[in-house]
Amino acid sequence: MKNKNLVIVILGAILVLVAAVEGWRLFTAGKKPAESPAGSSTERKVLYWTDPMTPGYRSDKPGKSPFMDMDLVPVYKGETAVSGAQIVTVRAEIVNSLGVRTYQVTRGGLPRELVAQGYLLHDNRGVHVLVDIFERGAGWVRAGLPAVVRIPDAPGRTWDGVVESVNADVDFGARSLKARVLIKNPGAMLKPNLFADVVIKGAALDNQKIMVPREALIRTGRRTAVVLGLGAGRFQPVEVEAGEESGDWIEIRTGVKQGDTVVVSGQFLIDSEASVRASFQRMETKPAEPEPGQEGPKP
Repeated sequence: MKNKNLVIVILGAILVLVAAVEGWRLFTAGKKPAESPAGSSTERKVLYWTDPMTPGYRSDKPGKSPFMDMDLVPVYKGETAVSGAQIVTVRAEIVNSLGVRTYQVTRGGLPRELVAQGYLLHDNRGVHVLVDIFERGAGWVRAGLPAVVRIPDAPGRTWDGVVESVNADVDFGARSLKARVLIKNPGAMLKPNLFADVVIKGAALDNQKIMVPREALIRTGRRTAVVLGLGAGRFQPVEVEAGEESGDWIEIRTGVKQGDTVVVSGQFLIDSEASVRASFQRMETKPAEPEPGQEGPKP
């Protein structure tokens, strides 16, 4: 009888232990992971949610955009560069819909090329193209440089030429210099007053210059900038100093370094969104004006 009671007690203890273990497992499985303590380095505070396609819209809670079927994007505290340029986070599907393309910055010594338009004229020295040389080529175009001439009325054909002269006087109305390109072996088909496209070729640029595609540049009249791709859908506009130009390429003297990624398509929308966010941030950080009669003590 005693042995029977002992067995019952042992079995009961085992059942209690199993139940306790199973209860603890179910309890811990249902618990949420512990949150990072306030102020930890991994915590990111959301300032507001926004629709990247609708500049200026902000919401104090996540959800769907009221303008289209897409989730709102969070804007986190601290998403501002040291220089003050706003960092914009764009969802992958929006990046694709905007057709965003990027280019990794390298150094290179591309040959100078200047594309100019003009028209044909005949004189006793032969057939010339009279072209306008604007600011970007005025510093290096000179007599003796080779050129290639194309006539829209003769598609597929080209003519070799040479810069015969560059007028030293600036046409202030057109903000350009006048140059004459002499066409070698023009043939009989080149008639006076035909329009022509001319590519003037110069010496190669220094191969240590930072060069980016011309289409990456944002010029507003008050600032010159590019948009950097920071990875993970993050973009940041930065102001730059542009230098020499060569065909579809332009030198960047400050603001971009080798290895950076610049946006060459879709950058204007990203830059606009960054400007709107920066404006809101400045309004949020602007100190409140004291009410009349509550000014602080004067020194």
